[in-house]
Amino acid sequence: MELLDKLEQKITLALETIELLNMENDELKEEVAKLKEEKASLNDQKVNWETKVNKLLGQFESENAPTSANVQPLAANR
Repeated sequence: MELLDKLEQKITLALETIELLNMENDELKEEVAKLKEEKASLNDQKVNWETKVNKLLGQFESENAPTSANVQPLAANR
């Protein structure tokens, strides 16, 4: 009888451990889902910033590019 009691205790302990591990697993799945959402959001922000920076760089390049209207002969600059 004592052997059956020990076996029952071990089974109960195993079931409790499994339940706790399942709960922890569910929590970790939720955390992973949140982190994936955050990653996607940050990636979108990165793309938006890259677009803005590239647009600004394009404006700088077009303003600094020599055109016939703002090119002066070297002698006139002296």
